[in-house]
Amino acid sequence: MKLNKSICCSRWTVLFFFVFIGFALAQFENEPKVVILPMAYDFGDIIQDSVVTTYFVIANEGSDTLKITKVSASCGCTAVMPEKNELKPGESTNLKVTFDSKGKTGKQNRLITVDTNDPKNPTINLTLTGNVIKKEKSAGKVK
Repeated sequence: MKLNKSICCSRWTVLFFFVFIGFALAQFENEPKVVILPMAYDFGDIIQDSVVTTYFVIANEGSDTLKITKVSASCGCTAVMPEKNELKPGESTNLKVTFDSKGKTGKQNRLITVDTNDPKNPTINLTLTGNVIKKEKSAGKVK
């Protein structure tokens, strides 16, 4: 009789252990997951003093709210602005990126940093590249 009671108790202990582990693992999976596409954008050749705008898509593929805590660019010539700062699971938003080539020439390479509350990928770096062609000054007419 004691043997059956002992086996029964150990079965409940094992069952409780597996249920507890299942809940614990489920809690770890209840987190946001950031995905950004594309990771890079090349605006090609533009004439000096032009302004280029593009959009990156930020999505939350996790099961908890994704918070975009900070977005920055490596140069004051590049403005970055997410349309939303919080995304529910399955939601996405646009990150508007505007590059002003005023006073710039040659190859351009800008880094955009996106910080979020994604515990596995809290900081993502995006790149904006291109080439600025020097604006030719128009020759004044002499009479």
